[in-house]
Amino acid sequence: MTDELSSDQIEIIQEFSQESRDMIEQLEPTIIELGQNTDNETINAVFRLFHSMKGSAGFLEFNNITGVAHAAESLLDMVRSDQLVLLPEHVTLLCESCDFMKAALDCVDETFNDEALVEESKTMAAQFHTAMEEPEPSQDKEESTPEPEAIAAETADPEHVVVEPDKTDEFMLEITDEMVERFIQEGDELLEASEQGLLSWEKEPASPEFVASIFRSIHSFKGNSGFFGYGNLEALSHQIENVLDIVKSGGSFATQNPFDTLLHAVDALKEGVAALSANGKDQIDELAAHVEALKALPAPKIGEVLVEKGVVSQECVNEALAQQSKPLGDVLVDMGKASAEQVDQALSSQSEVKKQPPTPAPKPKAKAKPAKVKKQDIRVDLDKLDNLINLIGELVIAENMLIHNPDLDGLELESFNKAAQQMGKLVRELQEMAMIIRMIPVSGLFRRMIRLVHDLSVKSGKKVDLKLTGEATEVDKTVVETITDPLVHILRNSMDHGLEPPEERLAAGKSETGTVELDACHEEGEVWITLKDDGRGLNKEKILEKAIKNGLIEGDGSDLSDRVIYNMIFQPGFSTAEKITDISGRGVGMDVVKQNLERIKGKVDVDSVPGQGTTIKLRIPLTLAIIDGMLVRVGDARCIVPILSIKEAFRPQPDAITITPDSEELVRVRENFFPVVRLHEMLDVQPDHSKLEDGILIVLEYQDRSVCLMVDEILGQQQTVIKGLSEYVGNVRGCSGCTILGNGDVSLILDVGNLVERK
Repeated sequence: MTDELSSDQIEIIQEFSQESRDMIEQLEPTIIELGQNTDNETINAVFRLFHSMKGSAGFLEFNNITGVAHAAESLLDMVRSDQLVLLPEHVTLLCESCDFMKAALDCVDETFNDEALVEESKTMAAQFHTAMEEPEPSQDKEESTPEPEAIAAETADPEHVVVEPDKTDEFMLEITDEMVERFIQEGDELLEASEQGLLSWEKEPASPEFVASIFRSIHSFKGNSGFFGYGNLEALSHQIENVLDIVKSGGSFATQNPFDTLLHAVDALKEGVAALSANGKDQIDELAAHVEALKALPAPKIGEVLVEKGVVSQECVNEALAQQSKPLGDVLVDMGKASAEQVDQALSSQSEVKKQPPTPAPKPKAKAKPAKVKKQDIRVDLDKLDNLINLIGELVIAENMLIHNPDLDGLELESFNKAAQQMGKLVRELQEMAMIIRMIPVSGLFRRMIRLVHDLSVKSGKKVDLKLTGEATEVDKTVVETITDPLVHILRNSMDHGLEPPEERLAAGKSETGTVELDACHEEGEVWITLKDDGRGLNKEKILEKAIKNGLIEGDGSDLSDRVIYNMIFQPGFSTAEKITDISGRGVGMDVVKQNLERIKGKVDVDSVPGQGTTIKLRIPLTLAIIDGMLVRVGDARCIVPILSIKEAFRPQPDAITITPDSEELVRVRENFFPVVRLHEMLDVQPDHSKLEDGILIVLEYQDRSVCLMVDEILGQQQTVIKGLSEYVGNVRGCSGCTILGNGDVSLILDVGNLVERK
């Protein structure tokens, strides 16, 4: 299939796929909201999204997507016109249509068409048709409910353009400034493409591919204008589309040079977009004159000429069109309704019309040209951003090798030091800017969970209220992709094991509707994503019993803290479920949560109160590429400690050191005792000092727990590029990666979380 498509066509299809997926992400939460709140604004919002998707799929000739979107649109039209009462079954059906759209888009991504889903499309259309039927429908309602065959017939002809009355003017959809800005940018691009297409078409009038390309651009612009409610832009682009559709269908123009009129109309659309950018109104001067000039462009068809001359009736023309297998004039002659001479005269009349001067289009007034719409964004492949960040990482390493070059030791270089400081400042800003480029809000991920909660509540028969906070929190795009599956697994477990059925909640004195809270925030250089429910909580005794049975712990576990016991649920194959459901219970999933988080150096923390609920917190590094680190030395080895984990550093006094009966070393820091981790024992090197009071202790904190790391010397702070350890070395416990120092040596980066957990 790709061999038959140009690179431009493939790019258009890929953009359609991505934009459609964005629409579906908006659709699903709004559909769920529709099930809870059937006000006109919500219904119209869902209607507009399906309408927009139908239009986009229609001009790309994805007929199966178009058919399902049209069927969903028809159902919603009946609901908003009070011909049908929205039922929970309708909400479920609309959600299933979104699933169909996702499968169809997967098919489009792979084969550049949706032909493999013909049967599924017919099934979905039939389901919508059944849903739209009422026990005793009135005649009006029957007429507004299309049969599946009618839907198929309408969408089977990609050239068929249906102009539907706009019934959405009675409300204003909530549209953000960002959405308007994106519309303006995309509209400017579409109109620019249309203008270039018209100029190319004028040079080669016999080339039909230019017409199809211009039609797609104008159709997309019209659909976007209608979605945002910009009536002037929609009306003018719709008239241009009508002219192009007549030409696509084999019609002709009433003038030898229609391009001036079309170009003036495109200029008027640009004027409207520029006005929208300047003052928020889609103002077009002399709109009516532009529309009339466009209406006068198509030449009258031969049938219309014969009817106008009184040679034949309109019924005869319709009858001839029904059996047309050759030119209409020849068919009328064969039927004996017109003579050959009359047909020739009609053809001559057509030619005369073409020679007549066309209705002049209004020309632009002599006034200051409006400012051109500025492009505020650009689409960049994610791999290019990855390469940019890798190059910045290498730049940081090169900077460290330059500034900390051993050849500079002992030299007084004032000018060099100033230049080095300025370079370090610029490199840091460059690194921060590169990371910001990759950051996206978690709102898209969170809103996907709305559909998941809806489906799970239907399956389990539980009532759930999902609350989302912190949706504007931004994280790295690759992080969002990595934590999607963990979040789904946690949510499924919370719905299945955490929340009780309504009758059990009522018996426990709770509301029959359970609450699940999903929150995101920035804390301590990390992104915290917290999922909290008000269910029955974790059963510590059951977890302990299962852990002993599986041989995960020795003894009776009485010496284990609640945190350690709760973390057992992340062991592979661990499950306390008494029965397996289609939601959870097989012991797979929660171990995937931990594995995926460890892949991005993240952590998971569990807290639970029996009878009150469970809180699971995902702690994810804000950046996976560059961190601020403290370079420390023990013996001949050098290591990097993440600065965000350091609370303080000191040389301990002998009276602050305590040795426990089992030989564990503790150091008193004010009112607290912290265990000591000797770095030289971890690395198996010979230290300068073996006594604690002779070394330096660095207090490291992780999740409200602290340890003291013993080193010989603190060498200084520097930006650190995280490099993964080679597969030959594998995972080194206590280390999260390595970096390259200024002298070219490799230094390990310590994993503070692992160090704390070892104690």
